[in-house]
Amino acid sequence: MHRAVPALGLAALVVLSGCVTASVDSTVAADGTVSEYDLTLEMSPSVYDGLQSRAGQEGYDSVEGYLLADVNVSRMDDYTYEQELDGENVTLSMTFTNWTPGPDSDVSTTVSGGNVTYVDRTFRTASENTDVAFGDGVAVEYRLTMPADITSSNADLVRNDTAVWEYAADEPVEEPVRATSPAPSSAFGPGMGIPVAVVALLGAALLARRD
Repeated sequence: MHRAVPALGLAALVVLSGCVTASVDSTVAADGTVSEYDLTLEMSPSVYDGLQSRAGQEGYDSVEGYLLADVNVSRMDDYTYEQELDGENVTLSMTFTNWTPGPDSDVSTTVSGGNVTYVDRTFRTASENTDVAFGDGVAVEYRLTMPADITSSNADLVRNDTAVWEYAADEPVEEPVRATSPAPSSAFGPGMGIPVAVVALLGAALLARRD
């Protein structure tokens, strides 16, 4: 069964027999930038061998080149890719840093009306009319951190600024990951940083002493 992953700009991923676990940890800044997006795929060696074979059939020298073929690296500060054989599992890890997803990506962020909304369509179960998502045979564990306390989402669990989704391998995913929170704009918001905030507090204290 063939499935595509356009949400990340990744090339097509084949879901072979056997279970694949996809883990995502995504963090969104107040300006809508995805400050870090970590995707880990864990699979058996046989599934990895099938993926490697598919990459070769498509003309790629490696699984890395296959999975990242359509990634627009100009829209992020950096990315890393690692693969590791650990016992009976193969783990593929990708990290995108300070990523601004483009219009062709199924990961999107919107800043409007003082709120930031994050949507990830990557893991929707593919239907007859779309190639979106991994599809059957992939279990998903998804953790999202927003810039402020989440006001609305379709997550299984929400705690302050963090939302969590979990899908079993045979569970259809009918909706994209979605969450909204305020977009902090105060001087002590995410863009300021702790060192600058400390300097500002010290400056205020000095001025108070002079008065």
